[in-house]
Amino acid sequence: MTEGFDHTILIVDDEKNIGKALERLIKRIGVRSFYAASAPQALDFIQKSESIISMILSDQRMPGMEGTEFLEKARAITPDTVRFLITGYADINAVAGAVNRGAVHRFITKPWNNDDLLEMIKSGLQHYELLVENKNLFALAKKQNARLYNLSQELKQKASEHKREIVQKEKQIIQLTKRLEKGVCEADYIKNIEKILEENQMFDTKKMGLCYAAVMEIFFSKFKDLAARNGFFMPTENELNTKV
Repeated sequence: MTEGFDHTILIVDDEKNIGKALERLIKRIGVRSFYAASAPQALDFIQKSESIISMILSDQRMPGMEGTEFLEKARAITPDTVRFLITGYADINAVAGAVNRGAVHRFITKPWNNDDLLEMIKSGLQHYELLVENKNLFALAKKQNARLYNLSQELKQKASEHKREIVQKEKQIIQLTKRLEKGVCEADYIKNIEKILEENQMFDTKKMGLCYAAVMEIFFSKFKDLAARNGFFMPTENELNTKV
């Protein structure tokens, strides 16, 4: 048996001396037990008990309610509890149906050997421990799967929001690019420069004309040198004036 499990065994038998003998036997393996003298008393104990019942040891032949009927009722209340039925050889055929229906995990024939019975009880308690551990692991896995699913949904939502944000930014960039391209095509930089200079009283119209003339003279000189290096000859200023 595994440490950490606080087992409780319910003994049900109308013969008090047998019930007490089973209690003393179970005490040898350090497990707590309770005794009920009848099936109705045992059902009442199961319903009211705050302790989790790991195993039920029930006699078959009891007045008012047989062991098979009692264990079926107990199964409905505490389905995980391991259920052993104590019976004589004459009742084996009668209890076979209860075993097949799952109401009884195992039956013990009278008379029994105490050492063998203790081994069967310990095996039954280990079966109960495995059942509980499997249920706990299943519940934990279910909880973890739910958390992973919720996390996955959150990530999908964030990814969707991020994608929409990127698309919106791309639209804004395209709109801004179009505005800049339109502004470059429509801008008249010379007029803008003239306006700025006039507003700051840095040039008047006459001075600006002289400035343009000086710029054109420098440009004409540079272009004339370039033409000469490439086998072309520009007319002189006098030749231009004569033609005019």
